[in-house]
Amino acid sequence: MTTQHTTPTTAVNASRRGLIPKPALRALALGIVLVFTAMLPAEYGFDPLGTGRSVGLTGLAQAGQAVNPVGGQPGGPPIAPKPGGPLTPNEATYKIDAIEFFITPEQFVEYKFALKTGATMVFNWKATAPVDVDFHTVPEGKPISASETFMRGKASTGQGTYRAPYPGLHGWYWKNTGKEPVTITLYAAGFFSEARMFSGDPVGEPMEARDPDPPPTF
Repeated sequence: MTTQHTTPTTAVNASRRGLIPKPALRALALGIVLVFTAMLPAEYGFDPLGTGRSVGLTGLAQAGQAVNPVGGQPGGPPIAPKPGGPLTPNEATYKIDAIEFFITPEQFVEYKFALKTGATMVFNWKATAPVDVDFHTVPEGKPISASETFMRGKASTGQGTYRAPYPGLHGWYWKNTGKEPVTITLYAAGFFSEARMFSGDPVGEPMEARDPDPPPTF
C-alpha cells in the first residue's frame, strides 16, 4: 500500500481537478493561514505577513506591544541623562570664538579657554607653516607645576574635541621656530566662559567669548 503526502500546492491543483472535497480543502487552507499568522510569529518570531501580532498558549491573538516604550513617546517612562553618558546637559549656552595670530620668527603666543570640569569644546586651527605646539592646562587654584600636557609636537593643523578634566584654563602654546612669519587661525565652540591670550604676561589678556550668531532671516 502506498502512502501519499499531499503538499499545499498539490492540494490546490487537485481541487481544480475535482479530486479533493471542498470542505477538506477549506480546512487545509485554514490550517495554512494559522501557520503563517499564529504559529510562526509565536514560536519563531517570524512574521511573513507583517501582521504584527503574537499568539499565546491560549491561542488568543493579541496585538504586539513594545516591552520598553521609546522614551519621549506617549507612554514612555521619564529618562534622565546618565552621568558620563553621551548626553551631557549644560546650564549655560555654548560660546564661539574665531581669532587670528601673526607670529614672527622665535615669537610665541598662548591662547586658552576657561572651562569647568566636564565642559567640552570643539576646535579647528591652521597655521601657514609648521609651528611648535603644546596643548596644556592651568588648573584653577593650583601652581603651574600641576599643569598637564595632552599634546606636544610640531604641526600646522589641529582639530578635534576636548573635555576638561578639571576647572581652569585649557589651550595652546604656539611658537614660530621658522625663519618666516606665520599666521595661525583658530575656530572654537564650547562651554567656556572666556578666553585668555598670553604673549609674555603671566596674567594674560582676557578675550571675549560670544554667543552663537542668530540664524539668518529670509
